[in-house]
Amino acid sequence: MPRKKVSIKEIASAAGVSSALVSMVLNGKAKQYGIGEEATQRVLRIAREMNYQPNIMARGLRSGRSHLIGLVVADIANPFFAKLAREIEKQASEHGYTVIYGSSDDNSRRMNSFMQTLVNQGVDGIIAIPCEDTIKIAAELQEQKFPLVLVDRDYTDMKISSVLLDNEQAGRQITEYLINAGYRQISFVAYSGDLSHIQGRMSGYLQAMQAHGLTETVHRLDKSDSQESIRQILSAIRQGSEPTDALIFANNTLTIEGLYMIREAGLQVPDDVAVFGFDGGNAFDLFTPPVSYVCQPITEMGREAFSLLIKQLEASDPQPAEKVVLQSSFVYTDSSRARIQPTNPSTKKTI
Repeated sequence: MPRKKVSIKEIASAAGVSSALVSMVLNGKAKQYGIGEEATQRVLRIAREMNYQPNIMARGLRSGRSHLIGLVVADIANPFFAKLAREIEKQASEHGYTVIYGSSDDNSRRMNSFMQTLVNQGVDGIIAIPCEDTIKIAAELQEQKFPLVLVDRDYTDMKISSVLLDNEQAGRQITEYLINAGYRQISFVAYSGDLSHIQGRMSGYLQAMQAHGLTETVHRLDKSDSQESIRQILSAIRQGSEPTDALIFANNTLTIEGLYMIREAGLQVPDDVAVFGFDGGNAFDLFTPPVSYVCQPITEMGREAFSLLIKQLEASDPQPAEKVVLQSSFVYTDSSRARIQPTNPSTKKTI
């Protein structure tokens, strides 16, 4: 019977260290990430004793570089993340790197597992869109000075290089726009949780509403039951029990769900309720009227993320964390048509 292959996790358990540290040692990167000689030798000794057989890719490494980069997105089927992945892949190719990517589905267990797999496979660095409850593996990689860049979201209490949208400014600006367009009962709709980009967008909304002395209404939805929750919100609007004349959806998935539920409820946009979304995409143009949305500079985000990562990879010493904050543009359509001064139904303006 063939002998069971020893895993990195088993070596880590026997050595009393993290799997990430074991991977770095076995891939010849101990000195690069400042791992002490004692820990290095202990890992190597235990690996020999357990008859660890490295994978083919790891055996082929000569310079301590695999020229592989890991990319973890929330959902590669989402147009926002697909476009981001495409730009990072383009940048990587131009610099002689190959990208290995996968989706976390905003599931912490899946993301932790995939990031650990990437490290085990010897990638030189990782670009990730973090989800909740994944700070532990990020902390491990940070402790080992492993090249890591976050995109779209970050861990507010950790100094890790990141590329982010100015979400607070975007949330404030679209709320101000709706207020200036004559809307007063504006609700903000988001998934529950503490993801930094959603918190920023909600903060901007609250600031604008409070600055104008308006009552803010925030709906936090469970992702597993979001459609039913939106249906209840719209039912209250239709019945007049919860006055709402505009809805801000915190991301594109929620926006599309909301639009389908609005149609199901028999409400008219913007006559019954105005709609403003985030991230956009071609699907937004398929609704009548097309949807107003915050347009993120996705190409620039991908380019900046790779630039931060390659800077870490090419430096001889660990680099301090850098944060790149980008500004959004806005697509204004009749889904948020001004009540004060109605516009032509075909109007679509981007700034």
